[in-house]
Amino acid sequence: VLLVSVVVYAISFLLTRALSRYRELAADRSGAILIGRPSLLAFALVKVTGEMSRIPTKDLRAAEHFNAFFFTPALSNGASLSSLFSTHPSLEKRLAQLSDLEAEMNRAQ
Repeated sequence: VLLVSVVVYAISFLLTRALSRYRELAADRSGAILIGRPSLLAFALVKVTGEMSRIPTKDLRAAEHFNAFFFTPALSNGASLSSLFSTHPSLEKRLAQLSDLEAEMNRAQ
């Protein structure tokens, strides 16, 4: 029973993360359709992401001893262990989706 519980918890944890990434992409798509210009949303995402990356979230000197352990193993083409556990899709994936949507909306006009 304990083993089954652990497996069910692990699967539900991964599915919750995947659902969160899907919802984020769906929110981007609906927001882009609502404003009618996905390129504006893409520009805002790039700007916000760039501004946020310049703000340190913690003092990295405290983690100096663990620098050898900071790595992201690649699982396959573009996939990583960190992307499997992330709650938000990568900026590149979001921008690619908005670019595709922009092209689709331009063809429809």
